[in-house]
Amino acid sequence: MPFNVARFAHVLIAAFAVASVLPAAAETYPDRPIKLVIPFTPGGVTDNVGRLVADRMSRELGQPIIVENRAGANGRIGTDVVAKSPPDGYTLLLGSVGAFAIHPHMVKAPYDPVNDFIPVSLVATNDVVIVQNPKLPPKTPAEFIAYLKENNGKLQYGSSGVGSPTHLATEMFRRQIGIDIVHVPYRGDSAAISDVVAGVVSFSFSTVSATISLIESGHLRAIASTGLQRSKRLPDVPTLAESGLPGFNAENWVGIFAPAKTPDAIVERIYKAIKIALADPEVERRLIAGGNTIVGSDTAGARKFIEDENKKWGEIVRAGNIKLME
Repeated sequence: MPFNVARFAHVLIAAFAVASVLPAAAETYPDRPIKLVIPFTPGGVTDNVGRLVADRMSRELGQPIIVENRAGANGRIGTDVVAKSPPDGYTLLLGSVGAFAIHPHMVKAPYDPVNDFIPVSLVATNDVVIVQNPKLPPKTPAEFIAYLKENNGKLQYGSSGVGSPTHLATEMFRRQIGIDIVHVPYRGDSAAISDVVAGVVSFSFSTVSATISLIESGHLRAIASTGLQRSKRLPDVPTLAESGLPGFNAENWVGIFAPAKTPDAIVERIYKAIKIALADPEVERRLIAGGNTIVGSDTAGARKFIEDENKKWGEIVRAGNIKLME
């Protein structure tokens, strides 16, 4: 086939035009409203975190951030929407541990959690705490573990559902201390917590935001938190990591993600806005009051953390042959 000079020149000009548009777009970003997809229903803890941070980010970016709730399939529907959005920084995702590190090991997701996204920054963890019926004897993590071993296989625990972060956290805990416990899955934290209060099940790994009022009123006893740091909302409750299980870390985290191939300059602009939002004293106060711990890692740190989370939770899923309940 003869070499077509005119056609080659046309292709070269088109490629140059596309290459020049991206830096120009990055320089003017953002020049219109941004959409933040939250793949859960309004009013929950994840939604509250997303809206709070988005509001402060919008002031920094000089454009409104419109929150769009796209719930369904344990967060996979909204997550997939962002995966297939243009990589221009105008559609972002508040992603969670479930959609990025747990569920892809249980079901075939319509997106690739590693290659379809850029993790701009981790935002926060919604602290998880072990709560038990206060009529049970244990008062410390050591007493709690001893009690479980003495009653190996006889006790029941509630979770917010099969394949939920709190279910997997309990499975990891159970395996580390070498016991059997009967799992009673519920559809959400509220039902599981109610049955702990009623004495139907002995304990639950639940979020601080869902249990704090019952802990403070004495209807639940907080035994230990499951992150590497104590929850600022419950500073007197020790972590499992400091109570005989070094390195134990089960966090219910969320972060802000952009579609893959979003220009680096735009990612950096979004990251700076997140960093400023999380440093705002009012944002910090409200996040802590809601039972959250601020993270705020950069893109490289977020990517490494998510890779480690994928490995950790994938091993738990495979070891327990856990199937997602939807």
